[in-house]
Amino acid sequence: MDIIDHNRVEKIFGNYIRYEGNVTKFTWIIFLGLILEDLFSRVYIAKQSLQPSLIAVQLLLYVLLVGVSLMKLRSIKNESQKLKTYYKVAKIVEVVMTVTLISTVYHSVFFYFVALLPLAFISLSRGFKRAVPYILLSWFVQALSQYFVSLWLNTIPLPSMFSDFFFFSLTITIQYLLFSLFCYVWGTVHSEYSRSEEENNILIERLGDKYVQLEQAKKEIQNHYDKMRETNNQLEETNRRLTSSLAEFYTLQQISQAISSIFDMNELLKFVNDVIIGVMGVYHSTIALCHGPQNKLKVQVSSIFDKKELAIVSDYINSEVLKPSTHDGHSMIDNAVNPEDYPFTQGRNIQSMICVPLLAKGNTLGIVLIEHSMKDAFDNDNVRLLEIISQQVSIAIENARLYQQMHDLATLDGLTGAYNRLYFQDNLQIEYKKAQEKGYDLSLMIFDIDHFKKFNDTNGHLFGDLVLKSISNYIMKTLRKEDILARYGGEEFVILMPHTTLEQAQEKAEDLREGISRLTITDRVISASVTISIGVSVFPDAASTPQQLIKSSDDALYEAKHAGRNRVCVAPPKMKNENVG
Repeated sequence: MDIIDHNRVEKIFGNYIRYEGNVTKFTWIIFLGLILEDLFSRVYIAKQSLQPSLIAVQLLLYVLLVGVSLMKLRSIKNESQKLKTYYKVAKIVEVVMTVTLISTVYHSVFFYFVALLPLAFISLSRGFKRAVPYILLSWFVQALSQYFVSLWLNTIPLPSMFSDFFFFSLTITIQYLLFSLFCYVWGTVHSEYSRSEEENNILIERLGDKYVQLEQAKKEIQNHYDKMRETNNQLEETNRRLTSSLAEFYTLQQISQAISSIFDMNELLKFVNDVIIGVMGVYHSTIALCHGPQNKLKVQVSSIFDKKELAIVSDYINSEVLKPSTHDGHSMIDNAVNPEDYPFTQGRNIQSMICVPLLAKGNTLGIVLIEHSMKDAFDNDNVRLLEIISQQVSIAIENARLYQQMHDLATLDGLTGAYNRLYFQDNLQIEYKKAQEKGYDLSLMIFDIDHFKKFNDTNGHLFGDLVLKSISNYIMKTLRKEDILARYGGEEFVILMPHTTLEQAQEKAEDLREGISRLTITDRVISASVTISIGVSVFPDAASTPQQLIKSSDDALYEAKHAGRNRVCVAPPKMKNENVG
């Protein structure tokens, strides 16, 4: 509280000093007017002659007054540490100069208030008690100076307004008492103002304390809010990661189920491609696999339906820009695709892409290419998820290839590439039941190479193997997808042809016989040609059971051989067989 009071007093005193300069300058003007008024009154009203000595004294007092005032103002500006001391001394000297100058004028009794106005300002700004010493000093100096001035003027001689000194002193005293009462009133105003300001300062202090408390509370609330916000952000990030993990887990679960249940490569890749489109939310997805000794990429499945666009992708899928994935096994991401850099994107408005290799045992099996029509569509999380999917797909591809190899070992003849006898027997039963249930023809050809044993002994077994492979390759190129070529034993082959009548099978057999007879088989040392004999039968016209179908075809082959070889013989209808029997 002491600090507040001291600051309040210093503030009031500072405000008074700030206005003191204006009051002082205004006083200079008033006293200059008083000197001129005194000169006018003595010459024109009192009809006195000009007295240079009086005028000189008045001007001297005026100059001294101005000088003291300037020193006071300068001391206020330059001596801030000794402000009160300089002010008191200068104020005392100023009061003495002021009342003395007023005492020299003809109508001095009417102008005492001029000396008392600054003292009233002190009462108003600093309190009545601070103004009392100056009032007493002014009264004493006024009475004393008036007495000496009157004595001095009488010696000139120069009469003054009042010749009775007692009456003049009484008048001064009464005026000072009245003015003291006036200053007391102003001092009361000052006291009320000081009390009000003190209460305001106390209130401000309390408000300041409340403000500090509110600021502290605000900081605590802000810190609490920041912590809650940070916690909420962490929860949102955790929730996002959990959602992403669940989506990844679900995706991998779906792919794992597909791997364990889908063994057909194309069907598996189509399923995976659909999963990638759904999970990644992409514009297009394409899976390309490596083929041939140079591991050239070939589009296996794609979501691109436009044939021209798909042809462009197929033509440029082996471009240099994808070598980091195809050759080095690195993933690629580009969120600002330039069609000039990626020729396979031409004409499709692709803005973002990711290319991830399909790797198995350090070898590149192919790539997964996803594309989007928006810029900045992908991030590193998308790359990571696609890499995880690609790992699963690579395992699936490897498993499918191993399954295919095992299937080939179990169903294919190792020398010719045709199906083996066991596979043929199983499929004969299956196709027979289908033909029987649906009522369509099922034809069977049995053929062997004419004089193959002699041919084999003459040219060697290796060349004989070449003959068997060459004939098998030629026939497989001419058959339909549903036809089955199998090596029945030695140089003997069978061809099972669903949905084929006896006439159609006979026509096909003639084409095969003629085509093989025109083949030239060579190993760059030996060149030779061979012929075949073919027996043809059909269900249900020539056979009623699978066994009868094989026997009737074999009988027709036997007939072709006895008829001179290099020919086709057809099994007779069942009615004729029964009549002959």
